[in-house]
Amino acid sequence: MIRIYSQQMKLQAILENAFDISYEERLNELWVASFSLPANDPKTTECLPFRFVEIYDGDERVDLFRILPQKTQRGGDGSTITYDCEHVLATLIDDVLFQYHQVGGLGYPTPSVLQYILDRQIVRRWQLGTVDFARQFEYKFENDSVLGGLFAVPKPFDEPFQWTWDTTTTPWTLNLIRPADAVQSYIRYGVNLIGITKQEDPTEIATRIYALGYGEGVNQLDIRSVNPTGLPYIDADTQGVYGVVSKIWTDRRYEYADTLFAAAKAMLEQLKTPKLTYTVDGAELYRLTNDPIDRFRVGTVVWIQDEELGIDVEARVVVRSRPDVTGSPGEVRLQIANKTDDIAGSIADLDERQRINEVTAQGATCLDSHNFADNADPTHPAKMRFFIPEEMVRINKLLLSYQSSSFRAYSRAIEGGGGFAQSFVSESGGFFQTTETSSTDGMVQKMQTSSMAETSLLTTGDSGVEVQYGYGQTFSASGPDLPGHSHIFNQVIGHKHYVTIPGHQHQVEILIPGHQHQVGIFIPPHTHQVQVVIPPHVHGIEYGIFEGPTPSQLQIRVDGNLLPISDTDRDDVDILPYLSKDGGGRVQRGAWHEIEITPDSLGRITANVVIQIFVQSRGGMDA
Repeated sequence: MIRIYSQQMKLQAILENAFDISYEERLNELWVASFSLPANDPKTTECLPFRFVEIYDGDERVDLFRILPQKTQRGGDGSTITYDCEHVLATLIDDVLFQYHQVGGLGYPTPSVLQYILDRQIVRRWQLGTVDFARQFEYKFENDSVLGGLFAVPKPFDEPFQWTWDTTTTPWTLNLIRPADAVQSYIRYGVNLIGITKQEDPTEIATRIYALGYGEGVNQLDIRSVNPTGLPYIDADTQGVYGVVSKIWTDRRYEYADTLFAAAKAMLEQLKTPKLTYTVDGAELYRLTNDPIDRFRVGTVVWIQDEELGIDVEARVVVRSRPDVTGSPGEVRLQIANKTDDIAGSIADLDERQRINEVTAQGATCLDSHNFADNADPTHPAKMRFFIPEEMVRINKLLLSYQSSSFRAYSRAIEGGGGFAQSFVSESGGFFQTTETSSTDGMVQKMQTSSMAETSLLTTGDSGVEVQYGYGQTFSASGPDLPGHSHIFNQVIGHKHYVTIPGHQHQVEILIPGHQHQVGIFIPPHTHQVQVVIPPHVHGIEYGIFEGPTPSQLQIRVDGNLLPISDTDRDDVDILPYLSKDGGGRVQRGAWHEIEITPDSLGRITANVVIQIFVQSRGGMDA
């Protein structure tokens, strides 16, 4: 039975006369279906392009599809119209990831990436359901469809995955699950095995893969930085059996080495052994037994046994098809492979990537130069800053050339506006001795004036000014005997002179011969404070180029990292290893970087930095 729905999921018709109903279920790919109607069936008018078709296999709902091409043909039994359909998952092709999108990375797991992509829908038909993975790969999409973006998310996974969905309710639900590895059904010769074809194809085998991503030439991304061996390729563990078979795998969507490395490992896992495909024509006995072991589902593991052909293998169902639901209700055709993603699909994927590359911006290699010249001294280094943008995918070279020369000034004086200067001079103290010599003889005359009106002078001796007398009597026992008599005499016992001296001057003349004076002075430790007031004034300026000293050695730092050189002149010094790095060991993007050149004296520094870079053709605006 087939039901036709409008874009709004309103039932339009039930096709009772449909025949040749077939469908094909493919693991992790779009399912397809087809049916036919008689050309004269009136309900053909309801079978319009992009209308939804609900197909049933007996009483069991297969899934929801949408009508695409239709083909009308006339045969011996009349005219018929055949309609080809694709699964409604294809509605996600109608929405696009326009221009550039970057999503994922640390702290942004797989469910968040899938949700970001689904949010790009114009009409929200799909919602995110169960996601069994929480990887943190970073993805970049440009001008791709929403479905293409979704299918690209699990490509780097190194374990099986399966897309499943539920279209019984709206919005429809999309799941990304980890399929079971246990055997869920059996195919045995003589029971439900009608025919089997085994095909082994070693033509696309690869035991060594060189993985390349974004960019071109020497700037193309490879896996050396994340490969434990440090090599641009990875080897399979089957080289001992098949030898070294090398292939180059390029997918320019990958812009980070870790994501490219994971995708390359997943690709090598698919290519390291020949593809084994079993095409089985069987009978689906589930309708008769109702035993799940007799039911075949895409993505499940089946056990195939055919003793006559020596086949005893467990493999996953990658394709399940029903060629005629109404005409041969029990017939089923299975494709069982030892790989979930066949090699043909991988090669086709490379072709699709090539198509995407045509509309994906890559970038260009270019040179950037920075020049600098300035005076410097030991406390004022010459500094040069340059910016590395986020869009700089790869830095090929970063070379510094420099030379030193004499300090350069352009004048000899400056104007002053007046003021005062104050200074302190500290002396250490000690003994100070000086000798002064007079070269000629001469006379020194000194005049001294007394301010007294008069002066008295007392002397001893005869003066006549004042006399003090004493009276006495003397007797003598010798000499003539004189009769009694007496002598009276005056004895001067002391006297004073009184002299009156009027106010006067004394003038003294002294002849001083040639001589020297030597003076010793002890000066204790002390400080002199001097303040000089400078009135407003102007110094004349002499213009010109005047050179000073030249450094004898230099000290160079890049982002604070000291270079092991001290030459005053060098060319093409590789300073890339000294730039500051991010947590992943790469040169910091979106940041300023600084070069400091410090001379050992006054001098002039001239420097030049040349950067060879590979830049993305993204960002900015048309201005």
